[in-house]
Amino acid sequence: MTHRERFFAVLEGKRPSAMPFMPDISDWYVGIRTPPGTARKHGCAKFIPDDDPFHQLPCEQPAELEGLTMLDIYKKYNWGYPVHIGGWYQEKYDEGVSLKTVVEGNKRISTLTTPKGTLQSVAKMAYDSSWAPIEHFCKQPRDLEIIKVALAATHYEPRYEVVQRVMGQMGEQGLGDMVIWRSPFGKLVQSYLGLEGAVYALADDPQYLEDFMEIQEAKDLEVVRLAAEAPERLIIISDHADENLIAPPYYRQYCIPYYRKACDILHAGGKFVSTHLDGNFKGFFPMLGETGFDLLDGCTPGPVGNYEVEELAEAVPEGMYAYCGVPAPMFCEQMDNEAIFTFADRIMDAFAGRGILNVGDILPANGDMMQVIALGEHVAERNARTGAG
Repeated sequence: MTHRERFFAVLEGKRPSAMPFMPDISDWYVGIRTPPGTARKHGCAKFIPDDDPFHQLPCEQPAELEGLTMLDIYKKYNWGYPVHIGGWYQEKYDEGVSLKTVVEGNKRISTLTTPKGTLQSVAKMAYDSSWAPIEHFCKQPRDLEIIKVALAATHYEPRYEVVQRVMGQMGEQGLGDMVIWRSPFGKLVQSYLGLEGAVYALADDPQYLEDFMEIQEAKDLEVVRLAAEAPERLIIISDHADENLIAPPYYRQYCIPYYRKACDILHAGGKFVSTHLDGNFKGFFPMLGETGFDLLDGCTPGPVGNYEVEELAEAVPEGMYAYCGVPAPMFCEQMDNEAIFTFADRIMDAFAGRGILNVGDILPANGDMMQVIALGEHVAERNARTGAG
């Protein structure tokens, strides 16, 4: 089987005897080529074409990787290559509405302009070049009236050629999931009001926020319907949900109903649907079967997450599958390879035929790439012992 075939064999319930190994090394690859405090040219899990000059930037890396593009690395070590595909649809606005983003020093400022008023959000660059929000669009709940005007003036156009271009260059080496960004509740928490603002607003006037989420949902489902007609088989709807950010009662009441509607549309279009859960979500375990998702992406057991490998495997219901990773800190602490292999064996035993092994959730810039290579060799040897190759 190719890497792509083996991945979909898992999602199709065929329980392949060889577990796919699909580590995400993009943060490491981009991080070692980006000086601290400099904006990154490529985001996490984004495909970087072989002809991009970024590959030639100076960096410190193992000698055996010298001159290799990221795709070359996956081919050299025979790993599956997972990427997120964004930019597959375009937002267009009616006259009088615009969204513009500029970078000024270490701040990224987004300005939403409408006939009803203007809103601004600000993110600040951290030392590792990631962006952290310091100011959300809405300073008070009634600022959502301006968001409503913007939503009414927003239209979406598919750009399926973006997906086809990425998949054409990757071939059977891996796969891309098409990104749909956040549920309506996730947008309230992450983009519009922030966690504190959303929680207080729900306490003060829940009906107002619920009415707004209905409007946001109708607009979001327009994007979902475009994804249902897209050329790729895997869609990811990602709130980056963590029970410390979206408490389990909010997850059940406000996120799951949207997930179900979106998954119904996408399943009718022949798609598999994934969601990214890379933090603490043990509190969601009893609800996983209610979501409609086919795949849990980014799952990272303790000491990163608040659960053990075996607990997650037991909680994942029949017909649902999971990426499960050896925790990334193990690749940053000069840990013995055998400890990493032992952890990987736990994942392979617990998720036999039901999972994809990776580095959870992503190899950071200070991770030991040689240990990832060693882990890949260990996985290949174990798969070979199953007779699957």
